Amino acid sequence: MATLTEVSVISRKIIKYGAIGMVIIALIPLGVRITKSIYLQLNPPPPPPPTLAYGKLPKLIFPVSTESQPTYKLETIQGTLPVLSNTGRVYVVGINKSRLLALDRIRDKMHSLGFLTEPQELDDRTYRFTQANFPVESIVNIISGGFAYRYDWTTNSLTATTYNAPTAVRAIAEAKTFLLNLGLLPDDLGGGTAKTLYLIATGSAMVPIDSQYQANFTRVDLYRADKDEMKFVTTGGDTSPVSVVFSGLEGNKRVVAANYQYSPILDDGFATYPLRSVEAAWQELNQGGAYIAKRTVPEVVIRRVYIAYYESSDPQEFIQPVYVFEGDGGFLAYVHAIDPGNVQE
Repeated sequence: MATLTEVSVISRKIIKYGAIGMVIIALIPLGVRITKSIYLQLNPPPPPPPTLAYGKLPKLIFPVSTESQPTYKLETIQGTLPVLSNTGRVYVVGINKSRLLALDRIRDKMHSLGFLTEPQELDDRTYRFTQANFPVESIVNIISGGFAYRYDWTTNSLTATTYNAPTAVRAIAEAKTFLLNLGLLPDDLGGGTAKTLYLIATGSAMVPIDSQYQANFTRVDLYRADKDEMKFVTTGGDTSPVSVVFSGLEGNKRVVAANYQYSPILDDGFATYPLRSVEAAWQELNQGGAYIAKRTVPEVVIRRVYIAYYESSDPQEFIQPVYVFEGDGGFLAYVHAIDPGNVQE
């Protein structure tokens, strides 16, 4: 029969090795997770194949450029073209199906801007709204919901001689309020970035000026917030399809111009497509196949290459990715990123 001393020794050993065993058991799942993580980093699973759910995609709408082809030199931070994804998402754009109801909704919006008479039909989707005793018009696309508002400020000498353009902060707030009152400020537009530009009247034109105190107008460009950790680039480069220009006057002479071309994205309506290689996009750029959004010098040094979503100034069926080439002097060019085999001829 074991003595009390022997029982005590055995009990301590049981407790000691039992505790060690429990710690080992507790550490096994952690060890498995760490091992699995290391294995996946060294042997990542292949990405799922592109879904190609929308068939062949339409070509992106780029404005026609008459500029001569510059020469290019690649000088990125890494010294080479970057390693970028070989697949990208394409999003469906929401489009109004009922033209009759769309026109009724547009009438309500235009009424709030003072357009009380019936519009003139320019074609089956475009209407012009005017006011009888005020030099203003608004051209509206009832399918896309886009519009271009213009007040002829040259008919009022005070507009060009009043140096009271709103500050950048105030103009941004007013632009968002202007669109919000029209029901045209979705979250991704209201939560995106904004740029301002001070302008001065020169004859019948507006030209940029640095000082707000010498400006007759303030222009606000609103940009869509990033999506999938990718930015949106626009046809104008430094300008957005959504913009408002304010004068230093008040009332119905405050807004002298407004453009609104916004494509509502269906977040759950996307497909994945293969992208052409960044090397192929670089070759396309050098062969003159890129759209140059901003150019300032004949010989361009490319400093940065990345993928972004393209925001067209015209109605579009899909939001598609582009390769963006940024260079010295503010140079900016885009190449359609979708593999050409999946783009309509």
